[in-house]
Amino acid sequence: MPITAIAEPACPPAPVRGRAAKQLGIEAAKARSFGKVFVAAVLESVARTLQQAPCLAHAIETWPADLASAGVIFRLNAGLHAMARSGRHPDLAAIYCDARADTAPDQLLLDFTLARVLRDSERDLLQWMCGPTQTNEVARVAALAAVLLELDAHAPMRTSVLELGSSAGLNLNFEHYDIHMGSQRYGSLSSEVCIAPRWTGRAPLPGLTRISSAKGVDLNPLDVRHEADSERLHAYIWPGERARSERLRAAIALARLHPPQVDKGRAGEWLQQQLALPQLPGERRVVFHSMVAQYLPETERRMIDRMLGQAGRAATASTPLVRIGLEWNAGRTEVQVSVTQWHGQPGPALHAIVAECHPYAEWFAWAGL
Repeated sequence: MPITAIAEPACPPAPVRGRAAKQLGIEAAKARSFGKVFVAAVLESVARTLQQAPCLAHAIETWPADLASAGVIFRLNAGLHAMARSGRHPDLAAIYCDARADTAPDQLLLDFTLARVLRDSERDLLQWMCGPTQTNEVARVAALAAVLLELDAHAPMRTSVLELGSSAGLNLNFEHYDIHMGSQRYGSLSSEVCIAPRWTGRAPLPGLTRISSAKGVDLNPLDVRHEADSERLHAYIWPGERARSERLRAAIALARLHPPQVDKGRAGEWLQQQLALPQLPGERRVVFHSMVAQYLPETERRMIDRMLGQAGRAATASTPLVRIGLEWNAGRTEVQVSVTQWHGQPGPALHAIVAECHPYAEWFAWAGL
């Protein structure tokens, strides 16, 4: 990572051009297209004021990998949100406290405030650039629940879930959530974690899902029993997203009562170990990942594909293997929910795109299996 810039004694201010300006513009336009006007305004303001943090600008400009895939702008956006939540910059805190997702703040006030924050807190913001994004948006488990219902509608059996890129593991508690998918519901109907995305297309087929186990892996797992880790998750919620913030608060509270099992490690190596464990007859093994693939090295993505293919060839009707992904398509033009099944059928794996959805699961256009 180009965070070595933090040790430099000085980086002279310079106009922000090139990669930094381009990616800020891309992410601002994308946020605006999603109706997130406040975040779009913040990113546009950062593009105008980033010269006040020349080492930070240099770090972004010289980032050794693709800025979009690494979520670099989201790291910076989360760092600014963390600054606002901390109260260390009262003017920034006031702007963010009044934030509405669909409304832009006063441009001159925002520029003036961000220029000061970037200048005074550059070192802290550089630290935010060191760590990976930690969105852990629990609403995405609506995709997992919908697919599990349909799988069980066709072939009822116990299910073990393996999640890649679990972050704090909040998705692993999906059985404890109240999940609405059109006219279909799943989970605990009295849960304070209510997930109700806008749902078009038919509702998932009804099924009786029985979860035998749910565990995950993350390269840098968070533990929500620690306040700093909880705050990191909150910082990655976009300002003005009050419903998401409240859902996260409830999911964190629930995770403190039902701690999820998240191992520390690389997704590929961990999955290899899990797939080598015995699979009981009558148990479906499901590998789930949501908005994770873009952060994995190409070699690890290929390793995972290869391992799942090998394990899939050994699958049978009584020991099936399923991969469920909620990820950007190859052109990063839309987010798709894909399902790949191996259950001893002749020929290649069964692959289907079962839905398109919002990146943070605000809506699903469901086609189903």
